[in-house]
Amino acid sequence: MTIFKEYHNYDGIGIAKLVKSKEVSVEDVLETAIDSLTKNNSKLNFITTEMYSFAKKSIKDLDLNNNPFAGVPMLLKDMDSSLAGFPMMQGSKYLKNTKQTFNNVLTDRFISSGALICGKSAAPEYGLMITTEPNEFGPTKNPWDTNRTTGGSSGGSASAVASRSVPIAHASDGGGSIRIPAACCGLVGLKPTRGRISFAPSHGDKWGGFTHSGIVSRTVRDTAYMYDHIFGSETGDPYKINYIKGSLTSNLGTPEKNLKIGFVTKSFIEGTELNSNATKAMDFNASACEKLGHNVDEFNLNYDAITLSRAFIIILTSHVSQMFNELKDNVGRPYKNNEVELGTRMFDYLGKTFKGSDYTWARYYTQKVARDVEEQMQPYDAVIMPVIATEPAELGVIRPSKSDELINQMIMKLRLGWIFNIPTLRNKILDGLAPKSLWFAPGCMLQNITGQPAISLPTYWTNNNLPIGVQYVGAYGSEAKLLNLAQQLEDEYKWNEKNPNI
Repeated sequence: MTIFKEYHNYDGIGIAKLVKSKEVSVEDVLETAIDSLTKNNSKLNFITTEMYSFAKKSIKDLDLNNNPFAGVPMLLKDMDSSLAGFPMMQGSKYLKNTKQTFNNVLTDRFISSGALICGKSAAPEYGLMITTEPNEFGPTKNPWDTNRTTGGSSGGSASAVASRSVPIAHASDGGGSIRIPAACCGLVGLKPTRGRISFAPSHGDKWGGFTHSGIVSRTVRDTAYMYDHIFGSETGDPYKINYIKGSLTSNLGTPEKNLKIGFVTKSFIEGTELNSNATKAMDFNASACEKLGHNVDEFNLNYDAITLSRAFIIILTSHVSQMFNELKDNVGRPYKNNEVELGTRMFDYLGKTFKGSDYTWARYYTQKVARDVEEQMQPYDAVIMPVIATEPAELGVIRPSKSDELINQMIMKLRLGWIFNIPTLRNKILDGLAPKSLWFAPGCMLQNITGQPAISLPTYWTNNNLPIGVQYVGAYGSEAKLLNLAQQLEDEYKWNEKNPNI
């Protein structure tokens, strides 16, 4: 076998075309990818499980004529990616010795696309942090600056793609976890409309419908081709939008003109304002859209972000608590304290304190806000909003502080959960968490609640060569329109030509 020297210059569709035309062999592509993954993982720490032998065995099942990504190496995120015979550790020591007994629908769709799964990518424990620095596996590093975060929770996938080790990788998004890593690593990251991709057979939804699956990639066309392949609901899914017809890829060829684009500049929560670099990124995107001939209007989106954050936390922690009930049955025992991070245990503890009425209120409130927000956005084809409020933060900055950990320990040791049964105290505590949890990524949680599609694009780079992605939010089912606009911006600014110096 030989090394495919031009591997790093091609996106996934480009590689697949070369394989189909027999200009390069699948074996040489895979060998090159494995070499790149091995070298870069030693520097960046983005793989938790190597699956190179599995990838090699998968070659015999490729259909070069009908698989859009035939022979293209990719990674599965170590969450929401059940593959029989392999672990899904979710960044946790508790699950290190477990193996999955089935493939979920999404994994099978990735395989049927022709992609060769080379491993599992790193994630923060149970996807609960917006930086990928789990205690058990250590921090994943950003290829653009190895002292900085990749974001989370799909940080391992983003690091691998940004380093050009693989052209595409699985990602998922429960509060920004596709878009934040894409924004930090200079990638395209589309969170699709709720219901576009199934969690079958193990889940109807995740986190009350807030979580969405997808990929991160370097190009718009890779995103469009893969989503065309993996979209579609299954019997029993709680959200179905199969009535939306049409191919995403066929819509890329002809640029749409004179789009009406909203531009959100106001911070939603005091303490989450954008710094100068993030402000420049937003302004750059507004100017870029005007340069392309679109109409950009400043737009103030009105909603109570503090109360919404409170509702989000109630739903999230309730699902974390239920998750551990399920895992206890799967593993055969409850977790030990040294097997689960303190912050995660606190989420589990909080989830057990909330009543059914708390959860019902939170669902009602989030759905009400979703309706209001979508109505406000209705006049626009897309709305520009921030993903991250600064350039990618340094490693360690986003993790819980020592004082936060001490407070968590005190609450659990002294069994102070009863505090959360007193509405005034509970609300005061939860409302105080909003600025702490949203300061780095203030614009993402909202789209998980509304279910709207949102795509982070790497249009802007700081003077010291750090990416700051900005997102475009659309109406339900408007992925084709968002990708068409994204293609226009990619053609203009050619971000795929940028390479990290690692």
